[in-house]
Amino acid sequence: MLTALIDSQHISSGKMADKQPGYSQAMSQVKKNDRWLENKWVDADTFYTPFIARLLSAISIQMGELVFVIDGSVIGTSCQTLMVSVRWKGKALPLLWKTIQAPKGHFPQEDHLLLLGQLSKLLSGLPAVRCVMLGDGEYDGQDWIRELQKLRFEYVLRTAKDTLLSTYDTEKFQGKDLGVGQETSLFIPDCKLSKGVFTHFVLGHETGFKEPIYLLTNLALGLLATGYYRKRFRIETLFKDFKSQGFHLHQSKLLDPEKIDRLLIICGLAYLWLVGLGTILAVRRAWVKRVYKVQKGTFNLFTIGKRLYNYLTKNRLRIPNIFQYFLKINVSV
Repeated sequence: MLTALIDSQHISSGKMADKQPGYSQAMSQVKKNDRWLENKWVDADTFYTPFIARLLSAISIQMGELVFVIDGSVIGTSCQTLMVSVRWKGKALPLLWKTIQAPKGHFPQEDHLLLLGQLSKLLSGLPAVRCVMLGDGEYDGQDWIRELQKLRFEYVLRTAKDTLLSTYDTEKFQGKDLGVGQETSLFIPDCKLSKGVFTHFVLGHETGFKEPIYLLTNLALGLLATGYYRKRFRIETLFKDFKSQGFHLHQSKLLDPEKIDRLLIICGLAYLWLVGLGTILAVRRAWVKRVYKVQKGTFNLFTIGKRLYNYLTKNRLRIPNIFQYFLKINVSV
């Protein structure tokens, strides 16, 4: 299924079946794929987590820190997926996810904490490095922040403009009532969010943002917090690559969240495989013109990986040892 997904670049069982090797008829192959998605013994802990643990270890050695992003997106029919990814070389790589049956809206905070617990368990066997969690306005819950602090994560989380905070001298305020004056940001340390939860508050108003952004963080510098927050948007490109730019996951007709979670195992592995292939052109720049027209300011490893894969298979050329580049070479893109 993995190679068939990469060949077809579509999550449809029928389109994948057309690319799968063997003498089985197309409908028989579709049924095999469906049985795999229905198999209760197929889970990410068995088929995905062992590899991603090695990947995280390599990234932590390369980068000296791990920057995580949490966000959700509509996937399948009337379902949403909450995903934690890690940032690497300008891309967000999928780590953990959970799908629920809900057409839209926010995930309950219990699901946030569930993925955070899984992430903590995943990190327990790795070398200790700095860990930073980035999240949008949905992820500013008190229990969530308390747990991040307990795990000694650094964090930058967007919050609403009407979030009520208190300064160290008990003066209450809301972000919407503040301004930055002549500066680009305002930093207020040690604000009380709730009983037992203290955090720093940052109001940023930069040229890159149409409106001011309101952040909760435990970083000591406001400009550092806004700099990290910009990296959060990388997960949007991940969902785009999973959907319209890559595997067309938004066209899935699946209704069962468990089946979608199993399908995401294949999508996650295929995504990592193609990003790893894309790093080869990031190293061997002389190959770029053969397969990819680089527009000014863009170098999408996922798109490059797809183009290079098509080029190699079309010309019956050997596919290189992809993860040698992905895990070991310090690619600068």
